Amino acid sequence: MAAITREGTLFHVFMGILAAAWMVPVMAADAPARQPINVGPGEIGIDALIIDGPPITSDQVMSRDHARYPRGMTCAECHQVKFEGVDVVTTASQQFQRNFGELPQDEIWAKIVSFLPGRERFAIATVAGDEPTATTVDMVLDPQEKVFHVVSEVGTEKLLQLRKNPKISAVRFQGWTLAEGGAKQWTSVQIKGTAEIITSADPRFLPTLDKYNLVRVTKARAVRRFDIIRITPREIVYFDTTLSTSDLSPYQFWFRDGPPKDR
Repeated sequence: MAAITREGTLFHVFMGILAAAWMVPVMAADAPARQPINVGPGEIGIDALIIDGPPITSDQVMSRDHARYPRGMTCAECHQVKFEGVDVVTTASQQFQRNFGELPQDEIWAKIVSFLPGRERFAIATVAGDEPTATTVDMVLDPQEKVFHVVSEVGTEKLLQLRKNPKISAVRFQGWTLAEGGAKQWTSVQIKGTAEIITSADPRFLPTLDKYNLVRVTKARAVRRFDIIRITPREIVYFDTTLSTSDLSPYQFWFRDGPPKDR
């Protein structure tokens, strides 16, 4: 089957589980043509045409001679993909990062700030031993210090866990659902970082409450009732399906200390 360059009309990726097929050697003139197999439409209604390709790894980059593929496909549909590691940056999402446009770090941060204008509902995950716990919280981003704050009831499970293990992950999601319908678009922010517990005896407690904007109780009650979780993100994955329309990766990676040198 003839290969085309990445400028083909079906190149643009679409949404969160989008097309991304990778480095494929150019076939010799006498090589047998691979016949595409139609396996039917996906969630966006476009038929997937499967062409068996060679095994690949998550760090490979799509060749300019890669065969055309319908949007909505993923690499694993045509290739055996070897994903190594457990970090989102080194697995499936890395394929998008390596093969599609990446925004400058300051532009990614600006999009994160725009997506989180005030108190936003997040799901957070903490760990005790080998047992994770997921809870929902209101988080407030301090865009100047680039940290997040959570007000939490004294004595909650997540506080007990964070005192033993300060590693934390959090995610905020907004977009299309099957029940609600609408445009099939998603935006999310996924955070990995460390947490510090600020008690009411800490001089930072009351100034942080002002930033948090309490709505349920007064400050006098908050001093007795709450601890504050200060989250310092190490890395943030900003995901936005609308970026795909301009050949940008829907996954954009922000790093507190700048992108790793091995990326």
